[in-house]
Amino acid sequence: MLTLYTAIGTLKIKRDTAGQAVPIVINNQQEYALSEHELVLWSCLAFQILQFYELEKAYNTRMKTSAHLEADDFSHYLNRLLLRGLIVKGDGLTGIDALYRLLGTLHIQPVADRFSVRFFSCIHLYLEGKIKTADFGKYLKKEKYEPMEKVVLELSKNTSLTTAELLSCVESGAKTATPEEIWEMLYEDSDATYKTLADEVQLHHIQYPVLQAVGNLYLNKQISFHQF
Repeated sequence: MLTLYTAIGTLKIKRDTAGQAVPIVINNQQEYALSEHELVLWSCLAFQILQFYELEKAYNTRMKTSAHLEADDFSHYLNRLLLRGLIVKGDGLTGIDALYRLLGTLHIQPVADRFSVRFFSCIHLYLEGKIKTADFGKYLKKEKYEPMEKVVLELSKNTSLTTAELLSCVESGAKTATPEEIWEMLYEDSDATYKTLADEVQLHHIQYPVLQAVGNLYLNKQISFHQF
């Protein structure tokens, strides 16, 4: 059995009444404050999809550079974030099954592709020593999308779709559609919900490119996942 993990929501930094920076994850319009250890763990999975041992290794590596000693073990913080719904997991006998079980019920939200975001990301990577100034041009270029990635972004930019709903839309031949057309296509004369749809979708090789496109967009920071 293979288990995959990823992070949910978007990270914001807010100031409390004392002016201290507080990390906040926003999911489904709700705010969740993170402790220092939770932030480290959540950040390990932001725009990443990892197995348990990979996540534990990434977390322990980051904690070694932290100025604070760890209060509890890795599993304690992982279980807290799973319980709060800020980290999710998916199980499967194969990698593709585990990936679908991980992403099937998650809502896709495109990330704004702004030059300022790419520029400050370059500055951040440069200060961390991960890129050189000569690399800026490569990282400042606007991302080029594969045809299926364009379809995913086009369908999800106007409608909050789960991965399972997106798979069904593409299988039905929809490449662009209004929200009304999508809901009629998915749920006309049906008592199904996005959760039951995720259970009913029979994953097959025709849908693999769609699932791969969703994964690639996420790893390239072009979309984020939210859980309703």
